[in-house]
Amino acid sequence: MIKAAIMELGTNQIKLSIVRIEENKYFEVEKEYTENVGIEQHLQANSELIKTAKIKECINILHMYKEIAIDNGVTKYHCVASANLVAAKNYISFLEEINSDLDLEFKLLTEEEEINILYTAVVNSIDVAKGLIVSVSTSSTRLIYYCRRVILNSATIPMGAANFTSVEDFNQLLKAAGEPFQQIDPEIPVIGSSEIFTGFARLSRKKTKYPFDVDHNYNSNLEHFQEILTFLQGLDVEKGAKLKGITANGIGYLMNGMSLALAVMEYVGLKQIVINRSGRNIGIAHRLTMQEDDRPVNDVCLNSVETVLWANNLDLDNAKYQYLLASTLYMQLKVLHKLPRVFTRVLKVATLLFNLGTNINKQNFDKITYYAILNANLYGLSHKEIVMAAFVASCRNWDDFMLSEWVKYKDLMDEEDLVAVRKLAMIEAMAATINLRNQKVVKDISCDVLGDSVIIKLITETDMKKNKVDVDAAKTEIFQLRKLSKDFTRIYKKNVEIL
Repeated sequence: MIKAAIMELGTNQIKLSIVRIEENKYFEVEKEYTENVGIEQHLQANSELIKTAKIKECINILHMYKEIAIDNGVTKYHCVASANLVAAKNYISFLEEINSDLDLEFKLLTEEEEINILYTAVVNSIDVAKGLIVSVSTSSTRLIYYCRRVILNSATIPMGAANFTSVEDFNQLLKAAGEPFQQIDPEIPVIGSSEIFTGFARLSRKKTKYPFDVDHNYNSNLEHFQEILTFLQGLDVEKGAKLKGITANGIGYLMNGMSLALAVMEYVGLKQIVINRSGRNIGIAHRLTMQEDDRPVNDVCLNSVETVLWANNLDLDNAKYQYLLASTLYMQLKVLHKLPRVFTRVLKVATLLFNLGTNINKQNFDKITYYAILNANLYGLSHKEIVMAAFVASCRNWDDFMLSEWVKYKDLMDEEDLVAVRKLAMIEAMAATINLRNQKVVKDISCDVLGDSVIIKLITETDMKKNKVDVDAAKTEIFQLRKLSKDFTRIYKKNVEIL
């Protein structure tokens, strides 16, 4: 395990990420620090030169970041400078002075590297097979069209939220660079990446009273995007004024960026939007973890769940065994629960993260697990699936707390979802009970539905030819499992016998 510091020198912000890495496996961003420096605006006001005072300001911030990194036990530094910095005539001397003063090496990224890093961040955190990534930064707009985890086309348009002039000017630049993007599938979504899209998502959630306050994987559409932009344009405030909790930059910056994003969506004819919160630091962290291997992870959801287990020092093998029990019960009881296959992901997350709350309270951890799952940075799942997984993992005893929490999500859920959660929670509770000693005693489970009854048999030894078979191997599990019989009958409308 190593600690790495990712330092990003951009034209608008300087960012530090402290990352804990298990090489070739997982990473966790432990801390993030961001300072606005406004180099882009400074360039516009000073004839494309970064003045001495601004250079000194950047160096002071980076010195502070290096001290933070040292105090956090960092042993590896990865320092990059945005490709947009080439707009400054003195960018080479600027970077040389920083490298000399800090004894670090900031690498100036190429446009191709910027695109590949952003693509890496997106494809490993959003489970969308085909999409158009749109990133609006201070001085450029990047487009990345990918399909089946392969980049098909990309372009960088030299206009962003800070150097925005007009939509007409942008459209001219877009036509010159964007012709290949007019041939893309009109049903794919725009993957909105950058502060512009997260700012929109936060305003959208406030306006619609959306119950789940998470940016990543928030879904919207072109019509609502236009509605939010029109709302901003109608505000009687200074363009430099900031909306607290929405963006670090002013309203004018957000409107400019949204105008550019809207122009892109209208040009390519896409109407669906998925918000991506994973930025350049996530793409870099993934590459550092996988030793520069840029192949996407096989299963976005499972990888994020395993990362949460690793980051919280939980037993991954034991969690996988418990999920094996739960998935077996799910398949065996399919004739009863009649739930579609899509719910298997909810069950997987709920079962694997069942013990997440034990890091805080090892006995009464249900409610803690509920909140932990909601805030666990899970990828590859819709917001609805995350919320359902949180309930499944913690609602074996459906008390007043759970009912009051469920009401909060009444606009995201329906009555059928409540029924599904109760059925899945029963399966998860049974799997946890079968695994209560963490001994992997049960090798298989057999369920027979006979009229009004269900017979569940725990198989502890599949090779019955052996001379010695411990018929009482699962006696403890059976005893505890029978305590769930009444709840099982209430939820599944069948009497149950445990053998």
